[in-house]
Amino acid sequence: MCSGFGGPVWIMGIVWALVVLWTGAAGIEDRCLPGGKHKASPSPEGHLGTCNLYRENACCSPDVILDLSKANDIYWNRCGGLSSRCEEYLQRVECFYRCSPIAAQWPHPQRPTAVLAVPLCQNFCEQWYDACKEDLTCARNWLTDWHWGPDGNNCSQECISYGQMYKDGKELCETIWDDSFVASTDPCECLTLTASDTGFSASRSHHQDRDGTEDLETAKADSRRVGRKGLCPGGPLLQRLKKNLRKRSVFMEDVEGSGSGF
Repeated sequence: MCSGFGGPVWIMGIVWALVVLWTGAAGIEDRCLPGGKHKASPSPEGHLGTCNLYRENACCSPDVILDLSKANDIYWNRCGGLSSRCEEYLQRVECFYRCSPIAAQWPHPQRPTAVLAVPLCQNFCEQWYDACKEDLTCARNWLTDWHWGPDGNNCSQECISYGQMYKDGKELCETIWDDSFVASTDPCECLTLTASDTGFSASRSHHQDRDGTEDLETAKADSRRVGRKGLCPGGPLLQRLKKNLRKRSVFMEDVEGSGSGF
């Protein structure tokens, strides 16, 4: 009797784990990055213009995104106007940082209002690079490579093309905003900054228990591993749970059909 009772309980546990995984994947985060121009918690907004993707649950207010070309007090156009394609990618990145509640899953241990090693899909990075490679810039790292004056950020070197400044999309993603982003080739562990990201849910506890003085490289390496793993339909964790569930179900059918009483 004990064996017969334990089987269904075990199966119920696996089923519950699957439900939790799927629910977590579909859930939307209920917190925002602290400070800066972020709201205390995400909420619906009527209209967010360029950042309308996040209007149903936004960490930004409409007045914050009125002029995205002055991102984080850094003007994008210090080498002249950008092409519409290039500007579109810069806007997508900026909208994510300002408005997406998902961004709070990668808090920076040293800069509270910033993100650390958010995994962007490699193909997104390559498309961004392709869109901007003919446009001009004069800063490789947009957090550190400027001369600052009364009118804000100014060039510290001559203007060259993005194609000259960065060798490829990976280098662009992992350099332009310092350590904010990394490029990932795993589709289950990366963001495209489109509507498909709304189901992206990483481990909440991964960052909540992090010591603020933790080594930056360790934090960055850990952050690379946080993502959709196990939440994609073919994700390894979900596949393993399903496989175990199938094996246990077959085993129970064999045992119950044998007349053993277990």
